[in-house]
Amino acid sequence: MKFLDKFNYFIAVCAALITMFMTALVLIGIVCRYCLSVPFPEGQELAIYAMVYVVMLGSTCAVYNKTHIAVTFLVEKFPLSLRLCVRIFSYAAMIVFFYLLLDYGWTLTQRSMLQMSPSTGIQVGYIVISIPFSAALSIIYIIKQVIEEIQAYRSEKKQ
Repeated sequence: MKFLDKFNYFIAVCAALITMFMTALVLIGIVCRYCLSVPFPEGQELAIYAMVYVVMLGSTCAVYNKTHIAVTFLVEKFPLSLRLCVRIFSYAAMIVFFYLLLDYGWTLTQRSMLQMSPSTGIQVGYIVISIPFSAALSIIYIIKQVIEEIQAYRSEKKQ
Protein backbone atom coordinates (compact mmCIF):
# COMPACT_ATOMS: atom_id res chain seq x y z
CA MET A 1 0.00 0.00 0.00
CA LYS A 2 3.02 2.28 0.33
CA PHE A 3 3.27 2.24 -3.45
CA LEU A 4 -0.23 3.71 -3.73
CA ASP A 5 0.69 6.43 -1.21
CA LYS A 6 3.66 7.43 -3.32
CA PHE A 7 1.72 7.13 -6.56
CA ASN A 8 -1.09 9.33 -5.21
CA TYR A 9 1.52 11.89 -4.15
CA PHE A 10 2.94 11.78 -7.68
CA ILE A 11 -0.55 12.31 -9.14
CA ALA A 12 -1.13 15.27 -6.81
CA VAL A 13 2.20 16.82 -7.82
CA CYS A 14 1.35 16.32 -11.50
CA ALA A 15 -2.03 18.01 -10.97
CA ALA A 16 -0.31 20.94 -9.23
CA LEU A 17 2.22 21.31 -12.06
CA ILE A 18 -0.51 21.14 -14.68
CA THR A 19 -2.43 23.82 -12.75
CA MET A 20 0.65 26.06 -12.85
CA PHE A 21 1.02 25.40 -16.58
CA MET A 22 -2.65 26.23 -17.13
CA THR A 23 -2.35 29.46 -15.15
CA ALA A 24 0.72 30.50 -17.12
CA LEU A 25 -1.08 29.82 -20.41
CA VAL A 26 -4.07 31.92 -19.37
CA LEU A 27 -1.81 34.81 -18.29
CA ILE A 28 0.14 34.62 -21.55
CA GLY A 29 -3.14 34.60 -23.44
CA ILE A 30 -4.31 37.72 -21.60
CA VAL A 31 -1.03 39.54 -22.31
CA CYS A 32 -1.10 38.51 -25.96
CA ARG A 33 -4.70 39.54 -26.47
CA TYR A 34 -4.88 42.82 -24.54
CA CYS A 35 -1.32 44.14 -24.52
CA LEU A 36 0.09 42.87 -27.81
CA SER A 37 -3.21 42.61 -29.75
CA VAL A 38 -2.11 39.21 -31.01
CA PRO A 39 -4.45 36.22 -30.67
CA PHE A 40 -3.10 33.10 -28.97
CA PRO A 41 -5.77 30.42 -29.62
CA GLU A 42 -3.34 27.56 -28.97
CA GLY A 43 -2.85 28.78 -25.42
CA GLN A 44 -6.57 28.85 -24.73
CA GLU A 45 -7.02 25.36 -26.13
CA LEU A 46 -4.09 23.97 -24.15
CA ALA A 47 -5.41 25.64 -20.98
CA ILE A 48 -8.77 23.91 -21.46
CA TYR A 49 -7.03 20.57 -21.95
CA ALA A 50 -4.91 21.18 -18.87
CA MET A 51 -8.06 21.87 -16.88
CA VAL A 52 -9.51 18.53 -17.99
CA TYR A 53 -6.42 16.75 -16.67
CA VAL A 54 -6.46 18.72 -13.40
CA VAL A 55 -10.09 17.81 -12.76
CA MET A 56 -9.63 14.14 -13.57
CA LEU A 57 -6.39 13.73 -11.60
CA GLY A 58 -7.82 15.77 -8.74
CA SER A 59 -10.84 13.50 -8.58
CA THR A 60 -8.59 10.47 -8.07
CA CYS A 61 -6.82 12.28 -5.24
CA ALA A 62 -10.22 13.04 -3.67
CA VAL A 63 -11.17 9.36 -3.88
CA TYR A 64 -7.85 8.31 -2.36
CA ASN A 65 -8.10 10.77 0.52
CA LYS A 66 -11.84 10.12 1.03
CA THR A 67 -12.58 13.81 0.56
CA HIS A 68 -15.41 13.29 -1.90
CA ILE A 69 -18.91 14.23 -0.87
CA ALA A 70 -20.30 11.92 1.80
CA VAL A 71 -22.98 12.14 4.45
CA THR A 72 -21.71 10.15 7.41
CA PHE A 73 -23.80 11.55 10.26
CA LEU A 74 -26.46 8.84 10.09
CA VAL A 75 -24.05 6.01 9.25
CA GLU A 76 -21.95 6.72 12.36
CA LYS A 77 -25.03 6.03 14.50
CA PHE A 78 -25.44 2.50 13.10
CA PRO A 79 -24.08 -0.61 14.81
CA LEU A 80 -20.64 -1.73 13.67
CA SER A 81 -21.77 -4.50 11.30
CA LEU A 82 -24.49 -2.39 9.66
CA ARG A 83 -22.02 0.48 9.28
CA LEU A 84 -19.67 -1.86 7.41
CA CYS A 85 -22.50 -3.05 5.14
CA VAL A 86 -23.50 0.52 4.26
CA ARG A 87 -19.90 1.48 3.51
CA ILE A 88 -19.30 -1.62 1.39
CA PHE A 89 -22.51 -0.86 -0.54
CA SER A 90 -21.28 2.70 -1.03
CA TYR A 91 -17.91 1.44 -2.30
CA ALA A 92 -19.66 -1.02 -4.62
CA ALA A 93 -21.77 1.78 -6.10
CA MET A 94 -18.63 3.84 -6.63
CA ILE A 95 -16.90 0.92 -8.35
CA VAL A 96 -19.88 0.49 -10.68
CA PHE A 97 -19.83 4.21 -11.50
CA PHE A 98 -16.10 4.28 -12.16
CA TYR A 99 -16.32 1.07 -14.19
CA LEU A 100 -18.92 2.70 -16.45
CA LEU A 101 -16.70 5.77 -16.70
CA LEU A 102 -13.77 3.53 -17.59
CA ASP A 103 -15.69 1.53 -20.18
CA TYR A 104 -17.37 4.44 -21.95
CA GLY A 105 -14.29 6.63 -21.53
CA TRP A 106 -12.13 4.04 -23.25
CA THR A 107 -14.60 3.79 -26.14
CA LEU A 108 -14.64 7.57 -26.42
CA THR A 109 -10.84 7.67 -26.31
CA GLN A 110 -10.58 5.22 -29.20
CA ARG A 111 -13.03 7.26 -31.26
CA SER A 112 -11.30 10.54 -30.43
CA MET A 113 -7.92 9.34 -31.65
CA LEU A 114 -9.17 10.06 -35.16
CA GLN A 115 -10.06 13.66 -34.29
CA MET A 116 -7.53 16.49 -34.23
CA SER A 117 -7.91 19.61 -32.14
CA PRO A 118 -8.41 22.75 -34.24
CA SER A 119 -5.59 25.03 -33.02
CA THR A 120 -2.84 22.74 -31.78
CA GLY A 121 -3.39 19.69 -33.98
CA ILE A 122 -3.20 17.35 -30.98
CA GLN A 123 -5.20 14.15 -31.24
CA VAL A 124 -8.20 14.64 -28.94
CA GLY A 125 -7.82 11.06 -27.71
CA TYR A 126 -4.75 12.12 -25.74
CA ILE A 127 -6.97 14.48 -23.77
CA VAL A 128 -9.94 12.13 -23.40
CA ILE A 129 -7.74 9.28 -22.12
CA SER A 130 -7.63 11.12 -18.80
CA ILE A 131 -11.19 9.86 -18.19
CA PRO A 132 -10.53 6.08 -18.29
CA PHE A 133 -7.15 6.56 -16.61
CA SER A 134 -8.63 8.37 -13.63
CA ALA A 135 -11.53 5.91 -13.45
CA ALA A 136 -9.17 2.91 -13.36
CA LEU A 137 -7.04 4.57 -10.72
CA SER A 138 -10.12 5.39 -8.66
CA ILE A 139 -11.23 1.75 -8.79
CA ILE A 140 -7.82 0.67 -7.49
CA TYR A 141 -8.05 3.23 -4.69
CA ILE A 142 -11.56 2.07 -3.75
CA ILE A 143 -10.45 -1.57 -3.60
CA LYS A 144 -7.67 -0.46 -1.23
CA GLN A 145 -10.24 1.34 0.92
CA VAL A 146 -12.51 -1.72 1.03
CA ILE A 147 -9.61 -3.86 2.24
CA GLU A 148 -8.75 -1.28 4.90
CA GLU A 149 -12.41 -1.04 5.94
CA ILE A 150 -12.68 -4.81 6.41
CA GLN A 151 -9.41 -4.90 8.35
CA ALA A 152 -10.62 -2.09 10.62
CA TYR A 153 -13.91 -3.91 11.16
CA ARG A 154 -12.10 -7.11 12.15
CA SER A 155 -9.82 -5.29 14.56
CA GLU A 156 -12.76 -3.41 16.17
CA LYS A 157 -14.79 -6.58 16.45
CA LYS A 158 -11.95 -8.34 18.32
CA GLN A 159 -11.90 -5.64 20.98
